Amino acid sequence: MEAEQRMKTKGAPIIGFLAARFDEAYQNAVWQGAVGEAERLGAALVFFGGQRIGSPIGYEALDNIAFDLAMRSRMSGLVVMSNVIGTYISIEEQEEFLSRFGHMQVVSIGIEFPGIPCVRVDASGGMSSIAEHLVRAHGRSRFLFLAGPPGHLEAEARKAEFLRGIGGLGGSGKVETLYGDFTEDDARAKVARFLESGVAIDAIVAANDLMAVGAMRALADKGIDVPRDVSVTGFDDTEDSRFSAPPLTTVRQPAAELGRMAIRRIASSLGLAPEEDPVRPSVSFVVRESCGCPRAAEQEAADEDEAAPAADAQAQKGSPHYPERRRPDALTELSADVDRDIREGRNPARLRRRALDAGIREGALLAIAEGEARFLAAQRVAAERRAAVLSDIEASLVSSFGMEDILKCVARGTRELGISGAWLCLFEAKGPSPEWSKLLLVSDSRGTRILAPFGLRFRTSELMPGGLPGAHSAYACVPLRFGDDRLGYLICTADSTDRRMYEALRDQVSSALKGAMLMAAERDRERSLERNVRLRTLELSAANARLVDEMGRRKGLERELLDVSNRIMSKIGQDIHDNLCQDIAGLGIMAAVLEGKLRREGDAEGADAAAALARGAGETAARAKDIARGLYPAELEAKGIVPAVERLVMSARERGGAELRFEVTRGFALRDSEKALQLYRIVQEALANASRHSGAREIKVGLYMDRETVTAEVSDDGGGIPPLAREESGMGLHILKYRASMIGGELRIRSRETGTTITCRIPR
Repeated sequence: MEAEQRMKTKGAPIIGFLAARFDEAYQNAVWQGAVGEAERLGAALVFFGGQRIGSPIGYEALDNIAFDLAMRSRMSGLVVMSNVIGTYISIEEQEEFLSRFGHMQVVSIGIEFPGIPCVRVDASGGMSSIAEHLVRAHGRSRFLFLAGPPGHLEAEARKAEFLRGIGGLGGSGKVETLYGDFTEDDARAKVARFLESGVAIDAIVAANDLMAVGAMRALADKGIDVPRDVSVTGFDDTEDSRFSAPPLTTVRQPAAELGRMAIRRIASSLGLAPEEDPVRPSVSFVVRESCGCPRAAEQEAADEDEAAPAADAQAQKGSPHYPERRRPDALTELSADVDRDIREGRNPARLRRRALDAGIREGALLAIAEGEARFLAAQRVAAERRAAVLSDIEASLVSSFGMEDILKCVARGTRELGISGAWLCLFEAKGPSPEWSKLLLVSDSRGTRILAPFGLRFRTSELMPGGLPGAHSAYACVPLRFGDDRLGYLICTADSTDRRMYEALRDQVSSALKGAMLMAAERDRERSLERNVRLRTLELSAANARLVDEMGRRKGLERELLDVSNRIMSKIGQDIHDNLCQDIAGLGIMAAVLEGKLRREGDAEGADAAAALARGAGETAARAKDIARGLYPAELEAKGIVPAVERLVMSARERGGAELRFEVTRGFALRDSEKALQLYRIVQEALANASRHSGAREIKVGLYMDRETVTAEVSDDGGGIPPLAREESGMGLHILKYRASMIGGELRIRSRETGTTITCRIPR
C-alpha cells in the first residue's frame, strides 16, 4: 500500500536504466526484473535507450543522446548495464563516463568500478561445463571460440574459463578464437569468413547467445548441419535462444535477478528497502539440441521470475501436502498453470522444471507441449497484429505532411499498440546537449493533446514539463534521430509486451517528423521567397529596363568602336599603300639612279652601297604592301572574299613556318559586304594566332558553303590553346566572338592537345 501511494504522488523516486538496446533479449530480461522490483518498492523506472559508447556506427553514436538526457535529468538513482554499453571503450573510459553521474546513486551491472556498487553473477562453472560436455558427450576436439571485444572483462573471463576447461580435459582440443562485438550480424559475417579459410572445426562456443545464433546462421548459409557436423553453444539463455533452430545449448545466468538486485541496491540507499549483503547468483548449464543432444525436459534451476508457484515449491521441499498434490487431478492443476502463463504472456515451457511423478509425467509433458504451441501461436498472432498496426501507422505517417497530423497518428498508433501513455518532445536547438525542449504531444488516459506548432517550452533536464507523471511505474525514453540530426525523444509507458515495437515506432516517427520539419522549412522558405519577390519585383523591373537601355547603348558603342576601328585600319592601310609605299618605291628608284651614276664615275664601293639601299627599299615596300593589304583588303572590295583570303594565305606562306593549305567550296560567293568584311577579319585574326602561337606544322584555311550557311574555318595541328587562356577568354577571342555575333553567326573554338579549330558559321 505504501508503494502504491508513492507511485501516485510526485514524490515517487525515479530511477534511470541505461542500456544499449531495448529489443535485445538479455538486456530486456534484466530490465523486466528491474521493472517488477521498482514497482514493488514504489519507484518509477525510466529506460534510456542509447547504444554502445564510442561506437563507430554513425546512428549508434547519435542515439547516445539518451545518455546525455539521463545525465542531465533529475533521477534519484541510475542502473547502468556497463557490461553492454562499454563494448568499444576501455575500463578507464567507462569509469570516466560513469563519473559524469556523480550527482546520483549509480549501480553497475556486470563490471566493477572503484566506489560504485556492482551486481554481477558468479559465472564460474558455466564455460567449463560446456567444454566438458562437448568433449565427453560429443567427442568434439576442434573448437572455434567467439569472444567479445578484446579487453571486455566478462568476455575475457568466459574465454579463459573455456580454455582452462579444454586444457583440463587432456589438452587434446584445438581452439581458434574470433573476436566480435556480441551482435548476431557481426558473428554471422565473421564466422562466414572463417569458414571460407578452410580451417576444420566441429564445435563453435560463443560468449553470448546472440553470437551463437549468428554462427548457426552462417553455418546454415554454407550448408553445414547443426548439430550433426558442428555443435554450437551460447551463454545467457535468453528467450530467443529457446526458440532458435535447433534450440540452443547455453549457460543460463539469472538476468531478471540482476535487475532486481540493482534496484534493491539503489532502493536501500534511498531508504525504500533494507540493506542486503552482496550476493552473486550462480549460473547453470542448459542442455538443448544445438550441441547434439536429443530433446529432453529441462531440469536446471529456474530464475526467480520463472519459479514455480509457492504451492509447488512447498510440495517440492517435502511438504506434508506433497502426496496430496500428486493425486490424479494434479494434471488439472498443471493445465490451469499452463493457461495462467499464457494469459500473462509467459512461456509455459518453464513448467517442465517441476518435479513430476512418473505416473503423470507423460501426460504433463504433453499438456506443457500443447501449452507451448498455444503460447507460440498467441505470440505469432499478437506479433502479426502489432505488425499490422505498425504498418497502418507507417502508412498514415507517410501520407501526413503536417506536424499536427503526424502527432495525431502517433497518439492513435501508440494506443493501438497497447501503450497507455506517450509524450513527444523536440529539441529547441541543434547540438549534443540542447538545454531547452518543446513538448508537442501528450497522449494518456485523459486523452490526446496536440501542442504543435508552438509547443510547451521546458528545460530538457526535466524530461517533461514538471517531470514525469506519477501514474506509471515504467517508462521508455527513446531518442528520435534522422540521418545526422538529433530531433528529440519520445517517452512511452513501458507496458507493451513487444520489446521490438519501440525501435520500429522510433524509426517511423523520426522519419515522419523529419519530413514534416523539412516541409515546414520549405513552406517557410517559399513564403520568404514570395515576400522577397514581391518586394523586389518593382526594383527588378526598373533595373531590367535600365539594363536593357544600357545593353543597347553598349552594343551601339561596341559597334561604333568596331566601325571606327575598321575605318582607321582602312585609312591607315590606304595611306600606307598610296603614300608610304610610293615614297619607299621612290627612294628605291633614286637609289638605283645613284647606283648607275656612281658606277659611271668609277666609285664601285659607293655603287654597291646604293644597290643595297635600292634592294632594301624594294623589300620594305613589299612588306608595307602586305601590311596595307591586312589593314585595308583592297581585293575584298574589288574581287570578293575568296581572293582576299587567298592573298592572306599566300602572305603567311611567304613568311615561312608552317605549311599552309587553302580549301574553298566550288562556286563560293558572299555578296553581303558587311558579312564578307567581318568573316575576313575573323580568318585574318585566327590565321595570325595559329602562325604566331600554335607551333603547328600544318595550318588549313577553309571557306565552305551549303544551301543555308557559309562557314569559315582555320585549323592547325599545334599545341592547342592553354586552359588558362581559354578560361580567361582574352581580348582577341572576345573580338572574334563579337564580330561573329554582329553578322548573326556562331563562333566555335575547339582546342585539344593535338590542335585548335576555329569555326564561324553564318546564315547565307
